[in-house]
Amino acid sequence: MPSLKKNFLYQSLYQLLIILLPLALAPYVSRVLGAENIGVYSYTFSIATYFVYFAKLGLNHHGARTVGAVRDDKNKLNKAFSNLFFLHLVISLFVIAAYAVFLVFFVGEYKLYFAIHFIALFSALLDINWLFLGLEQVKFTVMRSTLVRISAAASVFIFVKNPDDLWKYTLIMSLGTFMGQAIVWAFVRRFVAFVKPTWHDIKPHIKPMIILFIPVIAMSVFNLLDKIMLGAMTDKIQLGFYENSQKIIIVPIGLITAFNAVMLPRMANINAKGNDAEKRRLTLISMKYVMLLALAMAFGIAGIADRFAPWFFGGAFRDCAVLIKTLCLMIPFLAFQNVITSQYLIPAGKDKTYTASTVAGAVINVIANIILIPRFGALGAVISTILAEVLRCFIVVFAAKKQLPLALYFKNTLFFLFAGGAMYALVRYVGLLANDVYATILIQVVVGAGVYLGVSAVYLYLTKDAFFRENVVKRIIKKR
Repeated sequence: MPSLKKNFLYQSLYQLLIILLPLALAPYVSRVLGAENIGVYSYTFSIATYFVYFAKLGLNHHGARTVGAVRDDKNKLNKAFSNLFFLHLVISLFVIAAYAVFLVFFVGEYKLYFAIHFIALFSALLDINWLFLGLEQVKFTVMRSTLVRISAAASVFIFVKNPDDLWKYTLIMSLGTFMGQAIVWAFVRRFVAFVKPTWHDIKPHIKPMIILFIPVIAMSVFNLLDKIMLGAMTDKIQLGFYENSQKIIIVPIGLITAFNAVMLPRMANINAKGNDAEKRRLTLISMKYVMLLALAMAFGIAGIADRFAPWFFGGAFRDCAVLIKTLCLMIPFLAFQNVITSQYLIPAGKDKTYTASTVAGAVINVIANIILIPRFGALGAVISTILAEVLRCFIVVFAAKKQLPLALYFKNTLFFLFAGGAMYALVRYVGLLANDVYATILIQVVVGAGVYLGVSAVYLYLTKDAFFRENVVKRIIKKR
């Protein structure tokens, strides 16, 4: 069976690659293109991404879950992959045609950028990451993404030189995604063989894909619709602030998502075998360490935001500091509900509960956006997102209260909450002492991380945490 540790490492690298390369480009792009052009890119990309979501339907979760459940039977695996991909192909072609109609008849402003985003639709058609996630062969997605995305980042530095080069930036980012999805097809036949799809075998996949598509669209309210509403109701400068602030927050979210993406097919496989004890054990460990990570990053990022935002993005983006600090509030809620969703609800086939929580959050987000964006701009969109994420967490917790030891989860989280608060106070104090911005941020990160991780390690040791002692303490002793 594939190693969870290696898969988490690979998936984390994959998520970090997706997140950190745009983040690494952000200081350069922010200064070269400016807040308004960044807002234009975000606005057009967000609308195009809605078509991508329709092309994928609910395939990412359903595909990984299905492959994870049948991967031990080669014939069932081949049949599942072939039928799922054929269904995806048909849906994608319809969506590509719909986007062409949209581009020709409905797009007026920013038509060039919308046309370039057409490439994203073909990227979606080729996307079979769900296969490798289900097989827990994450290494292949990481390998192809690393080379392609680094090449795309280098191209931005070479070709994007002034605000008029926004179209070049859009083209480079789109081609990078397309090439990343295309290259992975070189590995497909190592794992599966195509068989003739049949309507009889395709039909059972339609309903669960549609059910899982509903939360995908609902989640798009958090990721995309808020940007579209912000761009339409205020100006592209406010959207530029919001876009850059999210680039920072998406780093911890990406790590949390990476871990749970790795766990989903494993839990689906365990669930299919009826091993409830192992399922409870892994979920308990996951929740403790995901919350350790989430609270560390939430308090740490909030602590350095005032210094970091204007230094990283440029003085014109000073307003991002408040947005970043506020967005940090949602990280613990998102992490808590994401563990329950990815390791209990979806593997157990409880898609309706997952859907209900996401739809409820989306509705609250839209209503709050309408009320708050005209008055507070980007900060209004941030507050709306936090309210929605808190509601989603409460719904998921309520749904799982009889099946999972939630009181134990909360108890395990409490210490890391206090440790994170202490770290935040320390990091903020350090930030007031020094004058050199770069040195201050570096000291804040080192001191904050050192104190939080050191205190957490002592706590885990004293509470005789089995996972910590087995995987950390014993290894240290063995090396000595």
